[in-house]
Amino acid sequence: MSFDMGIAAAAMSMQNARLQASYSNAILKENMNNMEEQAMSLINEMMQAVPAPAQYGFDVYA
Repeated sequence: MSFDMGIAAAAMSMQNARLQASYSNAILKENMNNMEEQAMSLINEMMQAVPAPAQYGFDVYA
């Protein structure tokens, strides 16, 4: 194998590694966006489940 072929193979291998890293980052970003949407949905559901506080607060001691 000549020196030029070795350089070409290394360049192709490097480009393949970059492509894999870009693909992994894209999948990670998509998963993070999905988790953010799920978290916001859960927070909104919890906020709706808790009744609003009374307008006047009274401390009652027995």
